[in-house]
Amino acid sequence: MNTILTMDAGTSGLKCSLFDVSGALIKATVSEYPTDYPKDGWAEQKAEDFISAVQSAMKILAGTKGLESVCAIGLTGTMNGLIPIDPDGTPLHPNIIHLDTRATEEVDMLSDVMGAKAFYAITGNRPDVHYGLPKLMWIKKHRPDVYKRAHSFVNTKDILYGYLTGIHARTDYSDASLFGGMNIHTRTWDDDVVKAAGIDKEKLPSLFPSTDISGALCKSAADQLGLKSGIPVSIGAGDGPCSTHGSGVYSENGAYITVGSSAWACGLSKTPVIDPGMRAFNYTDIDESLVNVCGTVQCASTAFDFMMKTVLGITDENGKINFARAEEMAFSSRPGANGVFFLPTLMGERCPWWDANARGMIMGLTLTHTRNDLVRASYEGVAQALNNCTQVLKDNGLDFESLILSGGGVKSNVWPQMFADILGVPAHVHAHPRQATSMGAMIAAGVGAGVYPSFEEAAKTIRIAKTLLPDKEAHKAYKAHTKAYRALYGKSKDAMHESAGYQQLLNQ
Repeated sequence: MNTILTMDAGTSGLKCSLFDVSGALIKATVSEYPTDYPKDGWAEQKAEDFISAVQSAMKILAGTKGLESVCAIGLTGTMNGLIPIDPDGTPLHPNIIHLDTRATEEVDMLSDVMGAKAFYAITGNRPDVHYGLPKLMWIKKHRPDVYKRAHSFVNTKDILYGYLTGIHARTDYSDASLFGGMNIHTRTWDDDVVKAAGIDKEKLPSLFPSTDISGALCKSAADQLGLKSGIPVSIGAGDGPCSTHGSGVYSENGAYITVGSSAWACGLSKTPVIDPGMRAFNYTDIDESLVNVCGTVQCASTAFDFMMKTVLGITDENGKINFARAEEMAFSSRPGANGVFFLPTLMGERCPWWDANARGMIMGLTLTHTRNDLVRASYEGVAQALNNCTQVLKDNGLDFESLILSGGGVKSNVWPQMFADILGVPAHVHAHPRQATSMGAMIAAGVGAGVYPSFEEAAKTIRIAKTLLPDKEAHKAYKAHTKAYRALYGKSKDAMHESAGYQQLLNQ
């Protein structure tokens, strides 16, 4: 029995998963690591923790039947990070992760020098604080010693690749495309963008397809992980394109939503979509003939968890969120939460507003409302934020008749039906929603190693657990709710910015 081992460095921990080549999960284990928030808007993780987490997770997997027949290793991880490394791959600074919004001045500089629309036309992405390029510019300005010592700047999963293969300063096209310095049309580092950013092109990593397996598991890593050396290791891809294929979407006629700490709605296109409003963003796919067109919600389950734990206190005796109770309370309210709205913009927002100074909001409270309404509004806030993203896809011609749902959030008994009701299309729930990203890494490695002859064949490994049809009455109610929800940000933007400015003043 041939198997494929995957390593997925997520926001809260690293997951090692062992699959047989039919897509059946043999065993998975997660090793957690912390995120540090040293200042308002900052979010960092120690890159060394990724390696420690791999080692811890593999100790738990040790002895699992199938580890002796691993034919390829697939990698994935959070996108939009930035890790400076020396020539030996040693990290010189914590990973400035996707949640970090410190590089606002650098974004303004890029926009002034190039123009936001020109930048978007080249990269398929607007200048934005979440991307790696402004973070690199911040490093150069505020940590000049680190910038000078750095041999290269890589992303989350690239640290794993260096550890496993002994080959450093490599990344794939997908992570490069959400770095902000790659030409989305030519898949090369763009000279004009690099010049505008004022960085040294030679410090950027070499670019490879996600399916590249020119690297192999080196002896030192193999010995530490209990594997045989020489196993092909794919360059892998960011969690975005891996989620696409791991959700079962492999061609232009498919779309999906994934709900995790952050969340996104995504479809595939043969060419980048240059949205006039620069709301959608583009990143290359693990299939080199396609581009992911995506809208991302910055805080999804993170915002929901904050509401349940910090605001509403729906927790058990151990202080953990009581999700069964939360679902019961949500069902005790009704579609539209009796007029209470929650905007989950707790760390700014990306699609469609792209505003680092957006702040979270509860709107519409009266003395008639209950905690049940607030719980339901928390679910609806995330669902409507994703509905904003699907509208952007539709506005750019990426229509869909149904959606696949993946990510840990769709284990909920509330969100899947809510998505169907709000969007008015059937929602297909992934059989292993927490494994979609890992299954995408499995597919990239499997196609690269020749296990699967094509991405279409590889997609046959994905299973759907159930399909939920929209409730007509609920869909009708949500049309009015959607209209009101979409008006809130525009009418509250100035107040949000005043709040953000005050918070920044307090943190000086």
